[in-house]
Amino acid sequence: MEKKQKQCNSVCKGMFVGSVVVVAALLTYPKTRKKIVEGAEELKHVAQDATSYIKDNREEIIEKIKDTSTQVSDALKSVSHDVKQISESAQHIKTSSMEVIDAAKDVVDDIKRIRGTKKEDPFEGI
Repeated sequence: MEKKQKQCNSVCKGMFVGSVVVVAALLTYPKTRKKIVEGAEELKHVAQDATSYIKDNREEIIEKIKDTSTQVSDALKSVSHDVKQISESAQHIKTSSMEVIDAAKDVVDDIKRIRGTKKEDPFEGI
């Protein structure tokens, strides 16, 4: 356990040092620095727009989330009900099949018994 933690610490330190070196190298070039600043400003504006949209449409967003969660809940209830019905049907089929098998065995036993007692004329009485 201690060995894995040391390896993780080494990897984390290496990533941190590598990140610092990359950032320092990028910031030394004016064109790159300008692109980084422009990207950060654009990200700031996008984040502000998203925050503003959420603030302006808060009630609508909450209502959509509630509606969606209700729909998901209803769908899950429906699926649960369907699974229960399928399970009950499968159990009924199993029980019915066992009854049919038992009835068929009884018929076979009856036929064997009838053949055993009337060996001389199987068509007598027809």
